[in-house]
Amino acid sequence: MEAQMKRPRTWRKLVKKLQRKKRRQKLARDRDKKLEEEELQKRNDHSYKQWLEHQEHMEELQRIADEKEQQENEEQWLRRELLAQKQFQREQQMRLAEEKAQEELREQQYKKLKELEEAKKRQQEERQRKAEEAAKELEETIKICDEYLQDPGMATPTRMQGYIETRPGEKQCEFYKKTQCCRFGYRCSHSHTRPLLSNIILIRNFFQHRLLDQQQHEEYSSAEEQLEMGEGDLRSDYDEFCADVWPELEQFGEIVNFRTARNVQPHARGTVFVEYKHKRSALKAFINLQSRYYAAKRLNVEFAHITHWRTAVCGMT
Repeated sequence: MEAQMKRPRTWRKLVKKLQRKKRRQKLARDRDKKLEEEELQKRNDHSYKQWLEHQEHMEELQRIADEKEQQENEEQWLRRELLAQKQFQREQQMRLAEEKAQEELREQQYKKLKELEEAKKRQQEERQRKAEEAAKELEETIKICDEYLQDPGMATPTRMQGYIETRPGEKQCEFYKKTQCCRFGYRCSHSHTRPLLSNIILIRNFFQHRLLDQQQHEEYSSAEEQLEMGEGDLRSDYDEFCADVWPELEQFGEIVNFRTARNVQPHARGTVFVEYKHKRSALKAFINLQSRYYAAKRLNVEFAHITHWRTAVCGMT
């Protein structure tokens, strides 16, 4: 019963829906027809035709302008792209050039470092060779010296008759040549020549005395000190010094000359020159006095070559 009552209602809804659809379709056809009639009327209207032509012309102009703008934009983009490509190529070339320069610099540095290492190695090998040669030469010299000392009848060995120079090839230092002393020492730009063997030895700064120090620094010495110490004191102390060292030096051989430089300059002050009658005696003194001390100071013993005592040493005997 209830299902039979629902069927008429459903049918009425469907009918009403179809009716609404037909009305909408009819309204749409009427609207389209009206629009077609209006459009046809407009087409037949001369002013509308002109407006349409104007609109089409404007649209064509706009299209041409848009195409032109698009073409210009594309050309600008192409130019920018070309500039960017060129800039990229320049930067790439610069980067490659910089990398190449850095690589060349690294190669140069590596080559230079290798050359320095090779030069250092050669220098080290050269120093080692010279050290070995010097050690060998020293050993041979010591052997010759021992033979020379042991055999009184043996003549002076040829090896010991030469000279050594601090700067071979340079001009001789005239002051050192004359006095065997130079205030510049090993820093002197001229060459200092010393004999390998001589009958004269020198002991630098062997004699020390306050009066010599005061004469060097007069501005620091007082009048009382100068009055307290004079030439008599210097001579007395020197005689005492000679009495102390003479027997020790004389045990190596006969001494024919004993002189001390009175020069107040540090490079020559108190330097003692001892001339033996024989070179063999001087060699004994040279060997035995090495590493000896006097007045708490280590002795600095060398061979000397003096041609004229008067011009070489101004001092005490």
